[in-house]
Amino acid sequence: MADDPNPDWRLLSPHRPLSPGDDAYVARPTSGGDAIATWVVAGGNTVLVSGPTGVGKSTELAQAAQALKSTRVACWVPVDRMANMHRLTADELMHLVAQELVGFARFELQLPISDELVSATVASQKDGELTGGEPEAFHASGLNAARAAVAEVARRSQQGRVALLVDGLEKLLPGPGAREIFDALSQLPESVDLIVVIPWHAAFGGGTEPILRGGERLHRVAALDTDDDAAVATAEFFVRVLARRLGGIDALPEPLAPLLSRAFNMSGGIPRIFLQLMADAGTYARAKRGVAWPDDSDLSEAIADQQDSFRRALLPGDTQAIKAVEGTDGRELDLERRVRLLAQGILLERVREGKVSLELHPLVRHAVMNPRS
Repeated sequence: MADDPNPDWRLLSPHRPLSPGDDAYVARPTSGGDAIATWVVAGGNTVLVSGPTGVGKSTELAQAAQALKSTRVACWVPVDRMANMHRLTADELMHLVAQELVGFARFELQLPISDELVSATVASQKDGELTGGEPEAFHASGLNAARAAVAEVARRSQQGRVALLVDGLEKLLPGPGAREIFDALSQLPESVDLIVVIPWHAAFGGGTEPILRGGERLHRVAALDTDDDAAVATAEFFVRVLARRLGGIDALPEPLAPLLSRAFNMSGGIPRIFLQLMADAGTYARAKRGVAWPDDSDLSEAIADQQDSFRRALLPGDTQAIKAVEGTDGRELDLERRVRLLAQGILLERVREGKVSLELHPLVRHAVMNPRS
């Protein structure tokens, strides 16, 4: 790959999550999909997944599905790829769950699903896409369709148990619609393992009441540490992710080596930002200098772009609020601002000596600490 005169920077695809079983997957040093699967197999049947944008929640959910497939029918449901998340209703979500589970059972597992259940899910899908009226086959509510799908797939499968890994719900807006969606999921049988990505407003705004079920566990896919002893493992992980996406192997192209330390430090431990910096640096090298491989000047351009993107995300009052809470656990930050800054990765949660503290993302630090420059 290092001798390739035309590396394809599009292969880095920073915004593309990996699907279950993708050969490009690299195991995270901590809090990855295998850890989620281990918890579920041990008996924890409800896991809520949270983390900042770009940290790898979808990829780790897909890996959890892959790790669970020997003991469960592990169906990954990427809702945000199938529906408008700002208009999603509880009934539509449950129909999508039923459709994905039935399709997965039929085409991936080759299970003999009944014609009645197939007709119900196919009809509801066509109905939602084309007419908005009653389907030609019998109509069932989304919840009933999902329950029927779970029962039949569990009965016909060798594993005898279903795990639903529901992705994309972190994009739900606050309000009663989100609560209705979580209520619908909670009405699935307790025998179903639920692993669900949730929005920050649900993680912080629900008080002591469960979001889905009693005994649920919150699994944070956190920004990885970029200093202290953990930095070595994080750096190795980032290098392998970069190499595998760009060249399909674990060997890093030699021309990129001089850029790694700076890109790593500026990423804040967020894989998507690291990949975006490297992809943009490569594109700048080709667009501005007509060369195949980037140097530090190209990376500087890429960093400036990301800094500007973060700067534009800051709202009035954010600068003073961030300065006041950095290094604390953030409890004095008003809920709306806290949810927004964490979801956007402007503030990062770090765990130091067993305590959670908030840290400003390195790409935002200049804008916050020097707002007039």
